[in-house]
Amino acid sequence: MSNKNGRRMKQEEIISLLNYEYPQMDTLLPTTNQFAHHDCENDLYIIEIKSRDTHYDPWIIEKMKYDANIKEAESKGKDFIYITEHRLSIIAWNVTDLTKSGYNFMWEVRQMPETTEFEDKEVIHKEVGYLYESFGQRVK
Repeated sequence: MSNKNGRRMKQEEIISLLNYEYPQMDTLLPTTNQFAHHDCENDLYIIEIKSRDTHYDPWIIEKMKYDANIKEAESKGKDFIYITEHRLSIIAWNVTDLTKSGYNFMWEVRQMPETTEFEDKEVIHKEVGYLYESFGQRVK
């Protein structure tokens, strides 16, 4: 799982690392539905993974994805986990537990790039919330 020249880890690498770090957990499998709001799941969790070039604290979670993943996790009897990776540092938040405990995501509408993955940086309004590292668990 090297990170040469500060490159971001690929989603598949993060899933493999999670399976390696938590062998007692049911194996995480990548989502096969390209339109899903999460990236992998097992018997207990649905997980959305974000790999970033820049470190943030707090990290941003999109409300639309939060709503979709919380709803799906609830319908499947699973927890929704949100994971961020930056230069091999991985932090996980159990968003289901945070929600149940009354965590304040501080939802707001911000102007942001439509996507961070492609050259098209069209700015749109997105409703986002914030996840502080102190409320997450460092995986690696």
